[in-house]
Amino acid sequence: MVMVMTAPISLAADIDPTRPFGVSGSGTNHQLKRDGGFLLSSIIHGDGIHTAVINGKIYSMFDYVGEYRITAINSHSVILRSKTKRLKINIFKKTGFKSKVIENTVIN
Repeated sequence: MVMVMTAPISLAADIDPTRPFGVSGSGTNHQLKRDGGFLLSSIIHGDGIHTAVINGKIYSMFDYVGEYRITAINSHSVILRSKTKRLKINIFKKTGFKSKVIENTVIN
């Protein structure tokens, strides 16, 4: 009986509460990660706190996502920078998102 009661709770923990209604949780994430892209699924603005959910993980300003550092969290996008690249990822691209280079050089 205890096993039956805990099963729905553990399944509920696997659901992303920030996922927009009507968007399937299967398929696109795997494709985006395999292609080296980033999936921005949520941006949260609070009292001086800006967070973003990228590839299912929560990040704040100046956190690192792989080799990229988050330098801006805007209303509909996040800016990531490495030593040589600047990426802008947008939220809720209907056809999926594959990150692209906006600028090839970064000035220190």
